[in-house]
Amino acid sequence: MAVAAARRRLWRGMRTAAAATTASGEELYASLLSRLVAEPECRVKASMEEATSSVPHRDGAFWEPLAAALVRASYPAKAHLVLEWKLERLLKEGVNSYNCEPYSTIIRFCGETRNAALGMRVFECAEAQGIQLNTDIFNALINTFLSVGDLLAAVTLYETMEGIEDYKPDRATYDAFISAFSWLRSGDAMMSWYLAAKNAGFVPGIQAFESLIVGFVMLNKLDDAELVFKEMVSFEMKPTCTILEAKLEVLSRTEEGNRVKSFIKLVSDGDWELNKALVDRLTRLCLDGGEVDIMEQLLALIQKEAHFSSATQLHCGIIRFYASADLLSDMEHAIDRMLDDGMMFLCPEDVEAVICSYFRHKAFDRLEMFLNRIRSLYMLTRSSYDILVAGFQRFDLHQRLEATIKDMREAGFA
Repeated sequence: MAVAAARRRLWRGMRTAAAATTASGEELYASLLSRLVAEPECRVKASMEEATSSVPHRDGAFWEPLAAALVRASYPAKAHLVLEWKLERLLKEGVNSYNCEPYSTIIRFCGETRNAALGMRVFECAEAQGIQLNTDIFNALINTFLSVGDLLAAVTLYETMEGIEDYKPDRATYDAFISAFSWLRSGDAMMSWYLAAKNAGFVPGIQAFESLIVGFVMLNKLDDAELVFKEMVSFEMKPTCTILEAKLEVLSRTEEGNRVKSFIKLVSDGDWELNKALVDRLTRLCLDGGEVDIMEQLLALIQKEAHFSSATQLHCGIIRFYASADLLSDMEHAIDRMLDDGMMFLCPEDVEAVICSYFRHKAFDRLEMFLNRIRSLYMLTRSSYDILVAGFQRFDLHQRLEATIKDMREAGFA
């Protein structure tokens, strides 16, 4: 049972790592991964060595998806042993003195596994081998220190980079500190590193902007969040859905009267995409607000196929608004549009609002056309039939009343 559970975790972990490999390659990885999981830790390095020897033409980077899969499948100790094995292979074989990428890759994995000690050891080995270091390997080590919360070591390394021309800090360096202090919820430090990046001539990446904006919202520093958001837009960067969720939260907390309208205009002008969570939240806000113009704007903005449920709710909300306001032509246009989009009423209350509007206008023929159109797609409820019966009785429409009672009985209502 334990081995079976381990294999299930293993396969989940390797889906992403092995996605780009061929079917035969996946079999090789699966076989070696299963072996690494099943064997004790003392055998991991030997298994890696044997696998390399048995397939001489194997890609030299084959260890990377193995390490990634072991991390995702909750075997960090064995992932560390794979990293150690790769380091030992590098030291044994020797590499081009101008190529520190293999060392950088190992250190990046050390960051994922939060093994700063191994990361530092790899860095020192690269130095001892006379490898020509670069900014990437320093960034990898900084990320590793930040992953374990060793801010002093990370900042010390940054200061070292500042003093050497060949590996000055770059955008990734500043992004790493911004993301780390966002996770630590340190607003002043986030802003300091953001300003430092700008002063050094770098524009943060979109993930750093996400860290800044979300971090400031979490700290309720809404002015700072708004400032950074505007600067991101000025750089013509497309916000992530997480950033847009944070922006909507800013508008909600500032109690702006037209926050939904402002947000929809912002998204529309920027031609940005909305995820399901955002669309669902905006739909609820629109329906709660009951403003038909905003509902129409959101309906025009979202992709109907991707957000079918929300689009249907908006259609029904618009129809309900026009029915309550007795705007018959607008109501019928909204109904036609919804049906043409392949959608149908979600609840009897909306259908009944339409029926009552027709009765108030005494538009009996139009009511009959409406009922005929939805008949094959929507089953009227008892309460809807009761409203029809009461309406036809009130206006002495006996023929329509008899037909309705007949339909009611056929539907199973006494």
